[in-house]
Amino acid sequence: MAQAFQRFQERVVDGDMQIMQYIMMGIAGISGIVLILTVMLQTSKAESFSAMGGSDAANFKKGSREEMLDRMTKLAAIVWISSCFLNAVFYYGMSR
Repeated sequence: MAQAFQRFQERVVDGDMQIMQYIMMGIAGISGIVLILTVMLQTSKAESFSAMGGSDAANFKKGSREEMLDRMTKLAAIVWISSCFLNAVFYYGMSR
């Protein structure tokens, strides 16, 4: 009876790990897409330096679009790296 319970417990733990792995893969995929989009929407450094001449001072205001995109990029990168790390932990935890 103890061996049957142990096998049942191993299957449940492996099943839960597999579900968590799928969740982490989904989060990594979504955050990766958000990361790519936020980087693509940012202006290049050359465009930012042209604003120093006085043509467009809005890039340097607090709460501007560039600042928001910068914060979103950092958050998406942290979420993506964390979810990829946890996905690897769940994957190698299942294979032991």
